[in-house]
Amino acid sequence: MATEVKRFDYDRWLATLFMPAEVRTSVMAVLAFNAEIARVRETVSEAMLGDIRLQWWRDALSDLQSGVVRAHPVLQALSKIKAPRTLDVSLMQEMIDMRAKDLDPAPIASEGELLVYAEATGGNLHRLIYNVLCHKETSGAVEAVMRSGRSLALTGILRAVPFHAQNDLLLLPISVLNSHGLEASTVFRSEHKDHFRAVLEQLHELAEEEYLQAFEKSLSLSKVEKPAVLCNALTGIYLARLKKCEFEPADPRMQVSNIRKIFAMTGYKLFG
Repeated sequence: MATEVKRFDYDRWLATLFMPAEVRTSVMAVLAFNAEIARVRETVSEAMLGDIRLQWWRDALSDLQSGVVRAHPVLQALSKIKAPRTLDVSLMQEMIDMRAKDLDPAPIASEGELLVYAEATGGNLHRLIYNVLCHKETSGAVEAVMRSGRSLALTGILRAVPFHAQNDLLLLPISVLNSHGLEASTVFRSEHKDHFRAVLEQLHELAEEEYLQAFEKSLSLSKVEKPAVLCNALTGIYLARLKKCEFEPADPRMQVSNIRKIFAMTGYKLFG
């Protein structure tokens, strides 16, 4: 399971190395669940098959709440997360519902909908991680964690545009495309490169504002809570790189070395 998380969600896998050993397995189970539902779009040949797979996860989580554990390694790992580190299945169901949008060729209409998507995916995921780390929620901490996960998700969407294009997935808001003279069917044409970069620059501003808010609100977190927002260390790097690359996510300079990531997370945990 850890191998799969490392393969498909390396940054969050890396963050688990900075967490207490006694919670690492539980966090890994949550990350493995996220990897399973996040990859549905790229692992099915048609939308209906994706819907069936997501429904299987909905039903499996309902069974888990009732004490029935299906024969799947991720579900078996999730079932071992015990109180006081309770598993909020409602957050996980929201994540599944939002991932259903990935099966729509153009699911995001506006910036507001993009924020909702990022919150229900990245925000909920980091709240689940926080709940594993901490026995009790506080409103300020939850906001910091949700914003941190949301800003990483927004940044990830911008970084993943080339990959999404290869898989016929568009998570850029249609209203933003239209405001720059683009349509979903024309956004990736070479003659529209300047307009495409303008779209990414506008969405970069949205992601950066979320990141700055997340960073500020995370300053008050305790040492126990801080591992849930280690993603902030990398979000800032990715946003700076995207700006330096003139909003071209396919630029080779967007790649960040693993050593750089480790140093960034170490510094953030100690001083961030």
